[in-house]
Amino acid sequence: MTLVLALAAVGLGSALQRLTGVGFALVSAPFLVLLLDPFDGVVVANGAAALASGILFTQLRKSVDWRRFRLLLPAALVGIVPGAWIALTMDMSVLDVIVGVAVILGMSASYFAARIGTMSGPIPTMGFGFMSGLMNVAAGVGGPALSVYGVATRWAQLSFAATLQPLFFVMGTVSLVVKLVGARGTVMPLQGWTWVAVGAMVVLGISVGTWLSRRVSAVLARRLVIVLAYAGGLATLIRGIVAL
Repeated sequence: MTLVLALAAVGLGSALQRLTGVGFALVSAPFLVLLLDPFDGVVVANGAAALASGILFTQLRKSVDWRRFRLLLPAALVGIVPGAWIALTMDMSVLDVIVGVAVILGMSASYFAARIGTMSGPIPTMGFGFMSGLMNVAAGVGGPALSVYGVATRWAQLSFAATLQPLFFVMGTVSLVVKLVGARGTVMPLQGWTWVAVGAMVVLGISVGTWLSRRVSAVLARRLVIVLAYAGGLATLIRGIVAL
């Protein structure tokens, strides 16, 4: 039952990623952490997110803002280093709390960023890239930091969603490799067919998201992401607090 629910979270996140550009990490990571455990849940989230972003990049590559990508990626890779240390050394209950708080605060900050004046320049770009890389490897949620940046800079939605796909692909792949190497065999031993099932759910979710994108308004999709992300983050936070 746990595996079925985890696969459902992957499929739902992939569908919303197709609709909004950032739905996977916001929705799937909190529930994967809740269903598995803080470390293994983020490992699965990183791998599935990388696959989803790689597929979506092939569809949206013409709209990528490569100038911003070249600023965001190096900063995100630097942020992965302290994020990996946090993920590999911190107690799981504490990591539960971090994942929950990261999602809740990140989503709240995205909302309030809409009231901030326009932000510009390479320093904020690299700063948010660093925070995205750190949160991605530690908590599986690199999207909130970039959502805040996108809103604060008034980044056009299509270009924003397209540029995040190669960024998430690289971050997810590097985060997965770093943690698998650093864990030295302590990661939950998922069988090969399980990873195949995860990949299949990613493809299915993107297909469903493509179908829904022609029928669901962007406003409704964003509201759904926010509700589910808050619910998953709050549930994970509660579990961490109870276990402390």
